[in-house]
Amino acid sequence: MKISTNLAWLLIIAGGIVECFWASGLKYADNLLLYTLTGIGILFSFAAMALAIKSDIEIGVAYSVFVGIGTVGIALAEICVFGEPFSLLKIVLILLLLIGVVGLKLATSEKESAKERDSVEEIAHELGLDDVVQEMQAFNQNHDSKKDSK
Repeated sequence: MKISTNLAWLLIIAGGIVECFWASGLKYADNLLLYTLTGIGILFSFAAMALAIKSDIEIGVAYSVFVGIGTVGIALAEICVFGEPFSLLKIVLILLLLIGVVGLKLATSEKESAKERDSVEEIAHELGLDDVVQEMQAFNQNHDSKKDSK
């Protein structure tokens, strides 16, 4: 089952932002609560990504944006919040990483993309994410019909 493109982009962006927090949590967590929150963040970001690629957005593009948000967000958080030293070389290397991710997307054939999508759909089905998508769509339809009746 496919979701709307707008919802997919929202999930990709939200998952990428949450990735910034859980990745920092992996480094700085020092008690059960923080480890639990880190685990919830990991589950949320990957569930959001798995749901998002059920749309018409190509997996390579979706994953590139997801990883890009996480990479840039974590690097900026480390510099701005956690006091890591600013380095022009670090910024150049992050940009190089982003270029590499986009390059990988450009090098992926349609056949490989279809195979990846099938694999992701199978995993999402096994995790029960199809049910979540159906519930979200039912909620949206119900919400839209209430809006139209007003």
